Amino acid sequence: MLQLGHGYVLTALSVSGLKASGHKVFVTSFSSCLLPYCAEQVKEQPLEIAWRGGPIQPVSPEATVQLPLELTDEKLPVPAKESKILSYMGIITRVLNTQAGLYELDNKICLCLAYQQLLNSARGLRPGACVELRDVHLLQKPLASFPFVVVLGACLHSIVLLKGFSRLSTFHQPVTSSGNLYMQLLFRYNLGLPLYLWLVSLLEMLEQRFCCFVGRRRLFIRSVPQGPGVAEKFLVPILNTVVPSKARVRDVHHEILAEMHHCPLQQYQPLEPPCQAPPLSLLRSVAEQRSKEAFNPSQLLSPLEAQHMSTQELNRRLAWSYDTFSAESFQPRMVLLGVLRASCSSGSLQLRDKSASIPCVISRRDGNPFADTALIGSLLQVETYQLVVEQFLQSDFPSWEQLWTLEHVRGRETRLYVQFCFEDVQILYTPEVQVQEGPTSSDSPSLGKKDVCSSKVELGSPEAKLPKLEGTSPGADSEEGCDRGQSSARGTSCMSRLFLVTQKEGLMSRNYLLAAEGDGEGQELQLSFQATILWMGKPQLWGHPRKIGNLPEVEQTNHQREDSEAQQRVLLLFMGRSLRWFPFLHPGGLYRLIVPQCLDFGVFERPCLSPLQGRLLNQLGCPSCLIVSATWHLQHETWISCLAQPQVIPGSERAEMGQKVFSIPELLSNSFTGSLVSFSGEIVERTLCASPGNEKLSAPCSMQRQKGTLLPWDHSVKLSVSAAPGSPVVLDVYIAVAYLQRLWGLLPGAKILFQNLQRKISRFHNVYCTYIASSCISILALPRTCLLLSSNPAGIASKSPAATSPSLVFLSNLLLQPHSLSQSQIFCHLSCVLALSLQWTCSICSSIFREVPTGITGEEPSWEPFAFRSDAVSCLTEPALCERSSCQIQFRRN
Repeated sequence: MLQLGHGYVLTALSVSGLKASGHKVFVTSFSSCLLPYCAEQVKEQPLEIAWRGGPIQPVSPEATVQLPLELTDEKLPVPAKESKILSYMGIITRVLNTQAGLYELDNKICLCLAYQQLLNSARGLRPGACVELRDVHLLQKPLASFPFVVVLGACLHSIVLLKGFSRLSTFHQPVTSSGNLYMQLLFRYNLGLPLYLWLVSLLEMLEQRFCCFVGRRRLFIRSVPQGPGVAEKFLVPILNTVVPSKARVRDVHHEILAEMHHCPLQQYQPLEPPCQAPPLSLLRSVAEQRSKEAFNPSQLLSPLEAQHMSTQELNRRLAWSYDTFSAESFQPRMVLLGVLRASCSSGSLQLRDKSASIPCVISRRDGNPFADTALIGSLLQVETYQLVVEQFLQSDFPSWEQLWTLEHVRGRETRLYVQFCFEDVQILYTPEVQVQEGPTSSDSPSLGKKDVCSSKVELGSPEAKLPKLEGTSPGADSEEGCDRGQSSARGTSCMSRLFLVTQKEGLMSRNYLLAAEGDGEGQELQLSFQATILWMGKPQLWGHPRKIGNLPEVEQTNHQREDSEAQQRVLLLFMGRSLRWFPFLHPGGLYRLIVPQCLDFGVFERPCLSPLQGRLLNQLGCPSCLIVSATWHLQHETWISCLAQPQVIPGSERAEMGQKVFSIPELLSNSFTGSLVSFSGEIVERTLCASPGNEKLSAPCSMQRQKGTLLPWDHSVKLSVSAAPGSPVVLDVYIAVAYLQRLWGLLPGAKILFQNLQRKISRFHNVYCTYIASSCISILALPRTCLLLSSNPAGIASKSPAATSPSLVFLSNLLLQPHSLSQSQIFCHLSCVLALSLQWTCSICSSIFREVPTGITGEEPSWEPFAFRSDAVSCLTEPALCERSSCQIQFRRN
């Protein structure tokens, strides 16, 4: 074994030159021998003579070009530090990351061996081993977020000598060179040590946060030949942006043989990380802390507006506010990573990692609601998003003058969620599914002869890859005939049926009485939602849905009558764990309902409600009702508007769906007579107001005390919705506080689809809508970032310059724009003047008229044109419900 400090002799060497760098090297041959050095048996000669005597190969001309280019790059004015070269001896106290080549010495120093080839898979580098380091580079604080201040880096000139072994039975994890993503990215991009340490921290973060979801660690660590893994998909675009495209390739021969030492560790620049991807628990705490520190009640309302408010109105306007953060709001830029899941307790979408979960709102730029059920369990990367922190405040401020002190704040809670567009999502990982071939219909003669589909499909189920949800047990609500009694040979078959959603109702606690639960005495309300659907075709025995555009049920339905069994209207009930399908189900969508481990074609025909409720459903036009079991799955296929043959829908259903969504001008028309309406629009303003006596919602005490909001239960939120941005046509929507706990994304600037709202007319003939138990909303478009940043945190969207000439403002918004008063217009209903003081002013001399005209002598004053002004008017306005507002108003006549 070769030892440091000992002399050796190599015989039969030949002299050659490297084409890349032009350096001369000795090359061994088959006849070369390695012998111990003996001065009596060796004749020494100068090295220059050996170079001249050997057969030197011609040097490639490319070498004369490559070196000057490298020197040119070094002359760039980049502020960098020079590392110090030293020798060190210490004991390995901890292995930080074997695959990345990081070790801890003496509990205080980090040793990086990634830039040097490790022999024998680094078997001797275990905790307790003593190592001697010669000619290693010392770097001080190369990365701000790295826990070690001093880092020793070994290059190809450095020597790592094992001076003492570790204790017996010390655990050792060998270093793998094949498929090692750390080494691949290090050499591919020729990374410096600060950037490499940041890369290692990101890879470790990915492994810690998402390894329990993906299940295969090699997707994070190793670059598989079949394609890039999760870590490569995430890191390569970042490295392409951070590392210059013309960065030189590492020349290991030049690094070893050059007289002037040069390596990636020679110079370094302390790195400010280009981005960060912390755990969701840390993201939640940071966002909530920043929102809490920036909270100032005096900034939520303008002093000119607040000074005219009563105590009750003042505290009501402060009760609900919000802050928004983007990726650029954090330093460094915050990248959002999470596994998409659907919550069965709240009926909302969530991004989740090992530490926490965050509710999310996803929209699409094409105007359709988000309904991609195949993304459940996928790992998503989002760089363009809006992180919303809603604050619920309980206060007793006596007047606006005390807003600068927080001693009147009695309680404060926050609700955090994130919203983004589907087009801004990068999918890093999708759960694998096994696609089976073809369906077997109920008319197939081969049924019972053999299994047509033995499926092991996940079918969008979150429990296969995600941790089990709290308080649930798989299969708790499974049906007897479907999930039991099947033989093991046929246990992997599944039934599926295509359906079209014609109507959907929102999440609400309902008193459904199932057929098997007796008279229902003492039964509590259950959180649930329901949807009216239309079966498209007959049940199919299937393992996995076909691709979009190849739906045999649609072709089958096209040849059948409208009143046939294949197009029967059914009411689907979702309770318990099936609530996870709520954010994916939307009217106008084609879905496939899949019952795993089932061969019963009558599974979709079973009665599930009591006889009384069944008769009520028949009166409503739904002959049957079906409860979606917790083990059933939903698969979104396409939208009915995307089909080439929309005539497959019966004429009555098609007419009903076509008339379902109205425009806001139609709803405001006096000729409109509908009661339950659906429409879409953009939220202009969001305010909290007291509900009138006939609008108060009675709810159980258990629901009123739910955590997450301090808003008064007997209050409502008024949303002023416009037909288009900048449109003067506005419709007011009132939502009781009881419903707000399950509604997300109600921010100024958001485009919302309101479904099944109740249209009402006030006693002053103003049209407004209220959110009821059967109502539902869908987010069609998120607020523009510029609108969110310029909005009043209390919920009033600011007007853009393009929307003037003149712009429509609200009465409560007048004092926020005093300079543009002459160019603004107000649209409201003045129902009562509480106090009015008039001062007649002369139009010529502008003096106040008392008994005789002043300022003019010798002739009668001319009273045309004239003007009068009210200094303080407290008026009662009534856009839809009674809301009090006060300001100064000028009436002029020219």
